[in-house]
Amino acid sequence: MRKATLVAALLLLTPAVSQAKTLEDLLVEKGVITKGEAAGASDAGASKVYWNQGTRVDFPDTGFTTNIATLLQTRYAFTDQDEKAGLKNTSSFDVNRARLIISGTALNKEFTYMLSTDFISAPDSDANSGQSPSVRDAYIDWKPCNDDSGVRLGAFKSAISRQFNTNQQSMQFADRSRASEYFTLGRQNGAMAYTTLADGMIEANAALFNGNTDGEGANTSGVDTHHTGVASVRVNPTGKMNVREEGDIDWTEELATSVGVAYAYADRSSGTLGGVNDSETNLINVDANLKYMGWGIHAEYFNRNNNNNGVGEPSGFYAQAGYYFMPKKMELAARYGYTDCDNGLASGTCAGNDSISEASATLNYYFWRHSLKAQLGYDFVNTDAMAGSDVNSNRYIFQLSSYF
Repeated sequence: MRKATLVAALLLLTPAVSQAKTLEDLLVEKGVITKGEAAGASDAGASKVYWNQGTRVDFPDTGFTTNIATLLQTRYAFTDQDEKAGLKNTSSFDVNRARLIISGTALNKEFTYMLSTDFISAPDSDANSGQSPSVRDAYIDWKPCNDDSGVRLGAFKSAISRQFNTNQQSMQFADRSRASEYFTLGRQNGAMAYTTLADGMIEANAALFNGNTDGEGANTSGVDTHHTGVASVRVNPTGKMNVREEGDIDWTEELATSVGVAYAYADRSSGTLGGVNDSETNLINVDANLKYMGWGIHAEYFNRNNNNNGVGEPSGFYAQAGYYFMPKKMELAARYGYTDCDNGLASGTCAGNDSISEASATLNYYFWRHSLKAQLGYDFVNTDAMAGSDVNSNRYIFQLSSYF
């Protein structure tokens, strides 16, 4: 009865002191309620700060959220090069990636956004612009109806290569397969529409990018009216599956499978800026994935053809499998990949080579899922040159990676 009388009296006094202290503050000072009880009685729309794949801040009253995360990959690698080819061995400590990733939602998740920067760029397709700090992802999504369909505008990854679209921190190996690196289109500026059907069993998207005419690329404007179109369909026959996290760290008790098909058509110019030689390229990518009781199996096939004679029609594939012999803690995985360079006619790393094959193995220890892990790996690469002897290399790598 005494507490009830005191509460009533404080309520009457509230207008006079509201500018200084809240009612909850006054009740705590008088010993009527505890600080914990005051927090529970406060406005349910107050902001919240907690960890969820990064530091997350929620503002329920306004429908806004912000998530801040960092990705670090530190490694040591010793590469035993082919001395007969005039190459020297290397021993190197590196910070392979150092990223700041900011994402969030607005207007109660009707809009989402992503901004990702890398201060030390890796020399692969994930960097897309050499070893210099730059923006990786910068886009806004609008989902006017629900969370399963929307449109995206900005700079982001194309649908070509499931492995390239896998989160960097969530891969089975320290690096992607060389086949995936060769055929992926990397990040580009463009627009995309996407949707999910049948309770996650079917995923589809279609995108249009600036393209890759000379002078174009990631974080650059278009220089002509040529574009690259990409479309993909994914089917998860046994239910929704997260193919952007390799391996089966969750120890899936019911068989999970996923098959994806992606197609890209590129209309580009080359030779000079703005182009004098037009060409059309068709790229097909198929992937298959399985997760079950600690087993994670992933494979992809690529084929690219160009309408210009003499450019070549390369194709390639990779297949990898891993098993957690210590559930959710320690994984052993192996991979084989092969790229057919079409008698040396293909461009890039294929130029002058008949084929490139790779064999890799890795032992992974997960301190905290994919957010903190150590990887001890080995790579063997054979380059079958059109002229001269084959070139072989062996690489031994130890990598620590974190995503907080």
